Amino acid sequence: MRKRIAVVLSTALVVLALGAPTASADPDNPPDFKMPFPCGQAWAMFTYEGHGPADGSQEQKRIDMQWPDGETDGADVVASAGGTVSHVEPGGVHIDHGNGWFSQYLHMSDRVEEGKVVKEGDWIGNASNVGTNDPHLHYQQMYDFDGNGYPTEGGDGGPDELVHPVIQGKEYRITPGNAENLKSTNSCDGGGDPEPEPEPEKTALTYTGDTSISNGSAAELSAVLEGKAGEPVADRPVTFELGDGDSAQTCEGTTDAKGAATCPIDEVEQPLSDDATVPLTAAFEGDDEYEPSDDTANLDLRYVTGRGYGLSAKVPLPLLPLVIDPTPDTGTVREANAETASPECAEGIEALVLSAGGLCSEVVTETGPSRSTATSTVADVSVGLPGLPAIEVSGITATSTSTCSSAQGSVSLELSIAGTPVSLPDTPNFVIDLGVAGKLVVNEQIPADDADKGLTVNAVHLTALGGADVVIGSTTTGAFNCP
Repeated sequence: MRKRIAVVLSTALVVLALGAPTASADPDNPPDFKMPFPCGQAWAMFTYEGHGPADGSQEQKRIDMQWPDGETDGADVVASAGGTVSHVEPGGVHIDHGNGWFSQYLHMSDRVEEGKVVKEGDWIGNASNVGTNDPHLHYQQMYDFDGNGYPTEGGDGGPDELVHPVIQGKEYRITPGNAENLKSTNSCDGGGDPEPEPEPEKTALTYTGDTSISNGSAAELSAVLEGKAGEPVADRPVTFELGDGDSAQTCEGTTDAKGAATCPIDEVEQPLSDDATVPLTAAFEGDDEYEPSDDTANLDLRYVTGRGYGLSAKVPLPLLPLVIDPTPDTGTVREANAETASPECAEGIEALVLSAGGLCSEVVTETGPSRSTATSTVADVSVGLPGLPAIEVSGITATSTSTCSSAQGSVSLELSIAGTPVSLPDTPNFVIDLGVAGKLVVNEQIPADDADKGLTVNAVHLTALGGADVVIGSTTTGAFNCP
């Protein structure tokens, strides 16, 4: 509560007579005084220093009122009980309720005319700062113990004519520095009970943000909040939670005039699940006007795959078939984060019909944006299959790279067949016909058919009659859940 400025009461209000005393004064049966404000309004009741009796005690009988939920200056003031407006002057109104009872209202701007008969809840003025610096309503109740038609403090007809106010059935003795809130039941329907609070309006929240996200990159989360008939709900907070448990990332946005709330996740950090999705929850907690609502979604988490190996071979030799599993093999890498898979290089391979040296492979995945690069290198390979000329390859490097925007491959090597160097074009899938006995494909590039972006690159792929199949320098990458 703010510090208040002492009230200046009009001298005229404590010296003017209000009319003849009533014939049937009854101090034990006061009117059923209500809050002097329209039904349902809750006002703060407090009191200033100096409102107590002359002996300095804090038995305060005067109450000051301000509206914490609205603008006090200009707020409607209504009669706390029915009666006759017995006196009006700048800032002040007295109402004679009969049987010796009066109520007084001070610091009002516009006021009802003197002599008007009012009933409970009728307008009598507007709260303001007339006679003070701080807009508020000064309210008090009095009884004419002296029987002289006007109650004055300390009269000889009885005790102090100002009484501790009884409002809506409860007596209030508020002291400086303390305050109480009270909701008005003045002229409420239903026998004096306040009008029921309006039921909060139902809402619907719909997620409208990114549906595909990438670790290491920003994500924009958004939702639209609507009320009845699809009307947008503005100026309400919406909380977003990306992921769950220890990996949850949250942010909050406020709905605009179109009901849209947006907030960013500066850098996504989410684990890669089996189905490569991340749960998303958008929630509006609700308030006095609107019911809560939420929406959920599963966002696609972008990820990449990769594999690299130096050499593999299947040669159905008579009596002793030759099988060389992919060596060295990274295995299939599936990642949404930055990682490197690099098995130990193989010094060499020696078999009946082929030999190879210095074989290495590696897969590197990156984020922001997602990228997979597979690389395979082989120092040299010699192949001598029955029925085919001798094939020698050296300085082999094969690379495959995939992102959500492209898949690219490259190969570098030197090739000789039957001792003769072969000039190779810088184009993929260059075929060298070895006759009916076989075929050699250099820089073989095979686009993936099960990824958004993907590519397999084989530096050399040899096939021969009888089912022989030799792959030298193989790399494969793919990018998934691309937008």
